[in-house]
Amino acid sequence: MASFFSALLFVVLMTSAYAEPVSVPDPETWYRDGYAPLWEADPAGNTDTMIGYYAASVESRSADGTIATISAHDFIAVPIEGWLADGWLDSKLKDLHVERINETTTSFKASWIDRYDGALDELSCGWYLADFMDGAWQFTAYADLDCGAHGFRLHDS
Repeated sequence: MASFFSALLFVVLMTSAYAEPVSVPDPETWYRDGYAPLWEADPAGNTDTMIGYYAASVESRSADGTIATISAHDFIAVPIEGWLADGWLDSKLKDLHVERINETTTSFKASWIDRYDGALDELSCGWYLADFMDGAWQFTAYADLDCGAHGFRLHDS
């Protein structure tokens, strides 16, 4: 019996020694260079690509404390339809604070400048949690943020 476990341990160690290490891309680059530009250039046309940045379901926490688990499609596509009806044009990433929690989990606090047709720009802020799963970063949770309480301002002063 001891030789069986010794052989099993040997196989596990040898397999681990030859396994390719998983390369985890930089989450800040993934957010800044991949996700954020989708909101600035034709966001209505980028909805499907945006959805691909999310896990199948997202835990969303609203400002009033309500927690809901919803599909990535309903989290992205449904609000965009409403925003477009309200005259929303696009959003540009203004500030991003990144905290790497561990190798496969990262938290982001972001502020966005939202542009509307015939209206002043607005600032919106959110907290995102992303996990590296199935070979890619994926957003798994989101919470609305009070911009001022987290140090985000529309205009730098």
